[in-house]
Amino acid sequence: MAESKTLTAEEFVEKSLNHFMSNITDEVFLMIQNDRSLMQEYLDLVRLQNGKRLNSYIGKLIKERFRLDDVMASGQPAGGKPQSTLIKTTYTKHGLDRGAGSV
Repeated sequence: MAESKTLTAEEFVEKSLNHFMSNITDEVFLMIQNDRSLMQEYLDLVRLQNGKRLNSYIGKLIKERFRLDDVMASGQPAGGKPQSTLIKTTYTKHGLDRGAGSV
């Protein structure tokens, strides 16, 4: 049986952050749905706008705020299966933008 290589602390943090960032859109929507005040504000926005458009815009703002790139699969942005009930289909997975400075 081959021995598995132990990651360095830096490699472990990089791996952990990449996993977190790939699902950050879903995590933000989960936070919204689990916070009564944020959920009420979200519902107020949904009433003023198309919900799907609002969700896409929120996803775009998350990507810009954290300077993320889309994770690509077969030449297309990779989609994630949401845990949040606020996302009706899929969300775009993201990864750290290697060209950007620190957040």
